[in-house]
Amino acid sequence: MVTGRLAALLLRLAVRRWPAELRAELAREWAAELHELARTGRRWTMLRFAASLATSRAATPLVDRTAVPARLWRTAGVLLLAPPACVAVLVLAAVVMNATYGWLSFAAVWPTAAQMPIWSAVVAGLGTLLALVVTRTARRTVRVGALPTALGVVAPIAVTLAVVLGWFASRAESGLTEMVPGLLLWLALLVPALWAAGVLAHRGRTRSAWLVGLLGAFVAADAAVVLTVVSTIPATPPTTELPPDAVDRISAPLWLLTCWTDSSFGLPRPTEWERFLITDRVLVEPMFYLACTPYAVAYAVAVARPAPAAVPGPEPVPVAT
Repeated sequence: MVTGRLAALLLRLAVRRWPAELRAELAREWAAELHELARTGRRWTMLRFAASLATSRAATPLVDRTAVPARLWRTAGVLLLAPPACVAVLVLAAVVMNATYGWLSFAAVWPTAAQMPIWSAVVAGLGTLLALVVTRTARRTVRVGALPTALGVVAPIAVTLAVVLGWFASRAESGLTEMVPGLLLWLALLVPALWAAGVLAHRGRTRSAWLVGLLGAFVAADAAVVLTVVSTIPATPPTTELPPDAVDRISAPLWLLTCWTDSSFGLPRPTEWERFLITDRVLVEPMFYLACTPYAVAYAVAVARPAPAAVPGPEPVPVAT
């Protein structure tokens, strides 16, 4: 009885040393062999067999040498091309918004108020389609830890932003220095959001991973918008009327949603003039955050999820009495 339990323990140790996709088949074969040895009364042979499995070096499975470079190239392609795709999403969504605005100007009296919601809706829709493509591809990319994955997602976004800002700087565009602090804060806060989502996804808590990832990305974008507005637009003096070019800080948590919807949601703040100032100062950045969030969270969750081929440990080894 003792030898049977010890053999079962050694068998479990041996199986864990092999790739996940081979464990189930090996466990069944070895368990059958141990059962046959125990049935015929060869307990010491059974014990030696289990010990040899536990101590011997696991054979290296045959690997297609072309698969590893293919995964590396696929990973690099996804992470490097997704941020420029988000820039393209912004441009395409702006074209759709302008075309819709031109059509609505002949059919309705409220086209101006609909500009930002239309732009946000198109960006969100195209961003979601990009996330679906990234999710399918992420299943065949290199799997690493949650933190390296988060850094791998954010780094190409930072490079893309640097290239875009450099291009605007070459054209002598104004206001670039005012954008940088908010963008840096967004990137810095996006890393822990994706990290937390990856950790939860690795533990099999996919719904929680999505919730934490999206909520963390929203907080990062909101904080970035708040920083830009606070650092560039003065506050309202508390005892006087609203002066020109000033925004009351009491509505700060709503500024990101204001940028997406151009609405105060029935609240007294931000006022119509404050909304104009906010969207005039941070017009493009919130849309870029909205375009990047779906694919960034989708990639972090998809890569961190356990491989479908993973199988639990071996079946118990029957021991003859």
